[in-house]
This record gives sequence, structure tokens and C-alpha cells, in this order.
Amino acid sequence: MKTKLKTAILLTLLIGANLFAQTFTADSKDSRNQAQFISDAPFEKINGLVSGLDAIVMLNPNDITQKPLGKVKVVISNIKTGIELRDEHLRSEMWLNAAKYPYAEFQLTGIKNPSSRSLNDGQKIKCIFVGKFSVHGVTRDIEVPGTLTYFKESEKTKAKMPGNLLVTDAEFNIKLSDYGIKIPDMVVGKVNDEVKVAANFVASDKNASGSNPCGTCGPNKTNAQCNPCGVKKNMKKDNPCNPCAPKKK
Repeated sequence: MKTKLKTAILLTLLIGANLFAQTFTADSKDSRNQAQFISDAPFEKINGLVSGLDAIVMLNPNDITQKPLGKVKVVISNIKTGIELRDEHLRSEMWLNAAKYPYAEFQLTGIKNPSSRSLNDGQKIKCIFVGKFSVHGVTRDIEVPGTLTYFKESEKTKAKMPGNLLVTDAEFNIKLSDYGIKIPDMVVGKVNDEVKVAANFVASDKNASGSNPCGTCGPNKTNAQCNPCGVKKNMKKDNPCNPCAPKKK
């Protein structure tokens, strides 16, 4: 009985930690939300663009450093560089292998050094996003400089979309070799091993499922392992209790 009581208390505390969180979502159908990569090599500069991404961010508006959670997901096959043949090569098994690894993902696990801990209407917050970046089947811990800007719903913001809005900008560099991506010999000098990655999106709390997105997964026996923003490696199907893993189309 004591063990069961301790377990119940622990689960309640874990879920309760996110009771005051506000959840914002962005949908890939909105092409104004974008991700970009830039490869600046000696013989060629490549600009890749993805119009539309899936994102979900869960923050405590009074203190964004308190257990922030989220995920941003980009479809690799949607990357466009302006040259169709180059796009085909990019998606191929030789490069990013979009058939086997269809997504690039960033999973948010923390926020460091914010210029403000609280979300205030119209205020831009500089911070460092802490999390894991995954591409080509490899996941690495990274820290990403970025900004958050919160806008309370108004007649002006409704022209963009309904709900309170969260504008997110982030930019960071990765090395392709760190993610098992080898530059083919035929394009040496045209593709840089170091690539700049950037993302910009506007998310709304309009479609969020209340203050606690895991509210339907209470501390009962059936859903005792509910993790609101975690993805278990051995999970073969989407977790219905996981709002930070956008559903596959």
C-alpha cells in the first residue's frame, strides 16, 4: 500500500508540474512557418527551404525555465533548393535518405539564460533552447540560441490567426559528419560539412487542449507512463498522451 501511495504521489507531482503550462501549436499547413538550411562551400552556396513545419511548445508563462517541453518536426522530402535534380539527390539514399529517415526534429528539454523569465505581451525574449536534434537517424544534444515573442490575442493578432501567439526564431550550426551524412565525392567543394539551420514559426494556443495537454491521461493504471512530451524509443505507434510528437500524415 505504501509503495502504491508513493507512486500515486509521484505521478501527481509530475503531472502537476505542468498544470500551469500554456501550450502553443503550429501546423505544417501554414507555409509561412519555415525552416532553412544554408551550405556555404568554396564552389557553391546552397539555400534549402521548407515551407511548413509541425511544432508544439509547452511553457509556464510565469517562468519559461520551469520544465519547458516541445518538439519541432520538418519533413526532409519537402526541402527545396531551387534545382529539382539537386533536391532529388538531397533526398536520395546517398545523402539524407528521406525514405528511411523522413524527418529532422528538435526536441526541447530546457531553456537557459532568458532575458526575461516571464512571457509579456510584445516582449522579445532572448534565450538558449536546450534539447536534442535528430536527422539521418542520429540524435545529438545541442544548445540553440533563439528568441521567443509572446502576443496576447487582440484584433491585430487575429488578422494573423486566433488565440494568443508565440513567435519562435532559432538558428544554429551542425556538422553533417556528426550525423553520419557523408558528402559524395562528386560534390566535394560544392557542399560544406558545416551547415547553418534556422527555423521561424508562429504558434497559437487556440487549438491546445487546455492548460494541461496531458489532462486526458491522468494518473491511473492504464496511463501511468504518460509522458507529455517524451517519445519512447521502443514505441512503434504514436503515443496518444504525447502532444509534442506531431502525428504522421
